[in-house]
Amino acid sequence: MPKCNLLLVAFSILIAHTSFVLGEDDKAKQRSYVVRDFRIFYTLEGKAAIPADDRDASGVPDRVEDLAKQLWVAQQLFCEVLKFPTPVNCQRYPQADCIEVFLRHRDSGNGTAFDGLNKARVIPGETPARKSLVIVIGSHVDPTKNVTPAHEFFHLVQYGATYFKNRWYLEGMTRWSEHAVWAGDLGKVRYAPRGTWPQNSAKLKDLFQMSYDAEFVLWNPIAKATDQQGALPTSDTLRMLATIRYSNGKPVLQDMQLTGAAVMREILLELGEQDDRAFRELKYQDWSEENQRSPQNDPYIYAAVMNVLRRHDDNVGPYEPTSSTKAPR
Repeated sequence: MPKCNLLLVAFSILIAHTSFVLGEDDKAKQRSYVVRDFRIFYTLEGKAAIPADDRDASGVPDRVEDLAKQLWVAQQLFCEVLKFPTPVNCQRYPQADCIEVFLRHRDSGNGTAFDGLNKARVIPGETPARKSLVIVIGSHVDPTKNVTPAHEFFHLVQYGATYFKNRWYLEGMTRWSEHAVWAGDLGKVRYAPRGTWPQNSAKLKDLFQMSYDAEFVLWNPIAKATDQQGALPTSDTLRMLATIRYSNGKPVLQDMQLTGAAVMREILLELGEQDDRAFRELKYQDWSEENQRSPQNDPYIYAAVMNVLRRHDDNVGPYEPTSSTKAPR
């Protein structure tokens, strides 16, 4: 599906989608902070108030600057250094020219990334934007201790690459991605990287019911199987990103390690081809939210993964989305 296209600074086919709505009361209280593609909205009042600490006396709270740094580093690392597709101005979102990030009170959970386009808010003194992609981050989240901002940005990368939103793919791969900015090159591995690939039917049945834990039994093993180095590719951009620090002095990039970036990028691009095939063969009329999350997608997603893995390992066996591998409707 989408083929997408990006910069340096130190510091809809028919589709139904999830959208974000901001109440008028919220708008009246909010302040804004802009860093390139990111427009961050926050408040110092009420339940969604963030700490007002401002170590560098910049006039912008440390919490907001720290959030902006993590988001921008994640964007530059994935989309510039590692060449993942960017969600801004891509084929699926040609009108999206900014990412709006709202810090809000949340009773549960740390963040949400929305796949629908919103009309961008007007910010006095800033270049007007047409449409925005939206991330909501809990006002309680401290980016110096929590990777939620980078996690939610990676969801936007996924949305720009493919319409599939099955959770074992969506959340499992994103858990893998957290190690791009977090410590360590990879999380736990609970399936032998050497396989057997594809996995047997019992393991696939379990996999397709998973969410975050799919990281351990699919995404991390594949990363390990295809990348023995576990190091980020050196470049001027990466060296610059390594110098960026949070307000407390801690580096945003906790190390220069990440295992499996190349294969994950290939898989996202392959998923952009497989969702076209799924749309035809499953006779979808549109990419409704139900269709994006349908169990019928599972074998198409897995086929994309195996297609890519087979390019790295001749021992990977055949796997096709046939009537025997599709879940009943």
